[in-house]
Amino acid sequence: MRIASNQYKSIMLFALQELKNVYPQEEIKALVYYLFAELIGVSRSDYLLNPNKGVSESELLKFNFAIKDLKNGKPIQHILGYAYFLEKTFIVNKETLIPRPETEELVQYIISKEQTHKDLKILDIGTGTACIPISLGLAMPQHKYSALDFKTSIIDLAEKNAQKHEIPISFKVKDILQCEAKDMQEYDIIISNPPYVLESEKAEMHKNVLEYEPYSALYVKDNDALLFYKKIIELAKQRLSKKGRIYLEINENKATETETLLKQNGFSKILVHKDIHDKNRFVSAILNP
Repeated sequence: MRIASNQYKSIMLFALQELKNVYPQEEIKALVYYLFAELIGVSRSDYLLNPNKGVSESELLKFNFAIKDLKNGKPIQHILGYAYFLEKTFIVNKETLIPRPETEELVQYIISKEQTHKDLKILDIGTGTACIPISLGLAMPQHKYSALDFKTSIIDLAEKNAQKHEIPISFKVKDILQCEAKDMQEYDIIISNPPYVLESEKAEMHKNVLEYEPYSALYVKDNDALLFYKKIIELAKQRLSKKGRIYLEINENKATETETLLKQNGFSKILVHKDIHDKNRFVSAILNP
């Protein structure tokens, strides 16, 4: 099937037909409006006011390829090559997790708590696109940022994003599960959004997540769901400064276990925060002096 004409409305009709077995109708429309805005700079209101307006042949090809990719389950962020996070764009690829709105909430909360402090040393563990330290750096340039992840290719992408946004970050290639406290410097804040989706929860995931986002950034075995949290909290206990803070994104069903783990390791003022969907999504705590 081909797009019937170069008119806006023909592109929409083509997408609705091609993607009807992949996404609900309203989501298809939202995706197409998004493509219009990102590919040719046409807003939703402009589209609705001018449905008979046409695009160029090269633009039509872009829409055709994008819709075919969507049909194959490719995330729209991978089609475009970037994702929005707190209104800024970040380069993405199959090596890293696509930044999520829930993580925006985590970052905004950290900013609300830490923006009045000066010269804090902040570490992001499992940085991926580096959207967390970059966003914090844009809002709080007075602090010093470090970030690590376990693959050179991931850190290469993170560095590109940091250069793009002109935020100085000290990056290191390190597998957190292999890190030892003696090899780390002291930090005032440790942040992480580690893998927390249980393997048994994979069935609930959309095809575009299962096939296009890295397994290593998402999943943990059911019988060791807190694998990364145990290690991160253990290191934080030894390498956080006096009254240092920890902020962790979590599995909504593991809030109690994570809270217990923090208590066992000398943390207090432990708070579990809900996301926009009213699900337990991140936890904050302070290391007892």
